[in-house]
Amino acid sequence: MSSTINSIITNRDRDCLACRIVSGGGLIGSGLYVFYHSKKLQKPKGKTVMYTITSALVLLGTARIMDLPPFRNQFNHR
Repeated sequence: MSSTINSIITNRDRDCLACRIVSGGGLIGSGLYVFYHSKKLQKPKGKTVMYTITSALVLLGTARIMDLPPFRNQFNHR
């Protein structure tokens, strides 16, 4: 029974469109959340760091949705 469950889990499709939209949307949402809260900072260095983090999260989310590197072929281990 345990080997059957492990087989189902390891062989599932993790790169379906719905999975990419949910995970990419989560990354983009996280980036927007960081951007929203970075407006409250007064120091320019702090804002720069927060905008950098925002950019990275939004770009990673977009890459995940569009199946671009670093996410392309990540789950093809068969």
